[in-house]
Amino acid sequence: MAQITFNQEHKLTIKDGTTLSEFLKEQQLLKEGVAVAIDEDIIKKDTYDNVILKDGMNVDVYNMVSGG
Repeated sequence: MAQITFNQEHKLTIKDGTTLSEFLKEQQLLKEGVAVAIDEDIIKKDTYDNVILKDGMNVDVYNMVSGG
C-alpha cells in the first residue's frame, strides 16, 4: 500500500501499482475534463495509463469549468 496526498488536503491510501488513470476512475473523475500535476509537474494525458503512483506523491487534480 502507498499513501498519497490528494489536492493538498486528503491523505489517501492506494494499492501499490495504481496508475494515474485507475486513480482518476476510482475518484470518479473523467480524464478528459481534468488536468493533473504530480509533485508540481503537469502530467500529459497520453501518459496517464503509464504513470504509477508511489508512496509520498502529491497529486493535484484541476477540473475544467466552462461558463461566463
